[in-house]
Amino acid sequence: MSPDPKPPVRPVDPRRPAVILLVDDLFFRARLEDAVRQAGGQPITTENTEGFLRAMDTTLPVLALVDLHIAAQWDEAFRLCRLRPHTRAVPLYGFGRHTDVDTLTRARAAGADQAWARSRLVQELPALLTSRIDPPRPMPAGGEEALPPLAQQGIALFNRRQFHAQHEAFEDAWNQETRTVRDLYQGLLQVGLAFLQIEARNQAGAYKMFGRGIPRLRPLPAVVQGVCVGRFVDESLAVFARLADLRVEEDWRHLVQALPRIRIAEPA
Repeated sequence: MSPDPKPPVRPVDPRRPAVILLVDDLFFRARLEDAVRQAGGQPITTENTEGFLRAMDTTLPVLALVDLHIAAQWDEAFRLCRLRPHTRAVPLYGFGRHTDVDTLTRARAAGADQAWARSRLVQELPALLTSRIDPPRPMPAGGEEALPPLAQQGIALFNRRQFHAQHEAFEDAWNQETRTVRDLYQGLLQVGLAFLQIEARNQAGAYKMFGRGIPRLRPLPAVVQGVCVGRFVDESLAVFARLADLRVEEDWRHLVQALPRIRIAEPA
């Protein structure tokens, strides 16, 4: 594996959802960091767009807040985030001076979900953080039914560490299901592909697949169709946290040995 010239950002606690901050004002940055912590999240502060994109790639953020008046090419960073599958769904919120309508408009055109005046961000921030860090987790349509045979096959293959073959089984289950419970199959599939990348010693590929799979599983209840989703997410996040520390082949071997299984809840 060739070394990555841009080291990953390491979340302190991957179980606490990350909120990325690209903010120039030191006082306001501290205020945002405190608000994120109080809401149960983990602030990841960056100083430029290069660090911002690296954090987007390697921390599984649930939200990004960007000061639109920093001296950086945030508009290009927004466009890149919207183009890449593993960062496309991360909510991007820009903020700036209420008098600078052109900048706020440009941010929306570049891909920001919202571009607010700073005063409005302050007003909306508590509700915004709660909605992203600790959202309600309703049962998806079909989530209380029995696990279908194709998904059972996918789990069996996954637990035998046949991470390439599990992809096909879960994809077939996903194609046959039209209700929102299909996110379960796609999320498990994509985390399985992250594990496949770990087996291949591909750190960048693992980050990308975690970035696609975990956001599909995090919003689900603890148990869906009998699958212990909450436990699997926690155990997968523990693996994700170790990606930043991989240095030698022995590190990779230990991580491969730590890859979790998908567990089924005991009948009530």
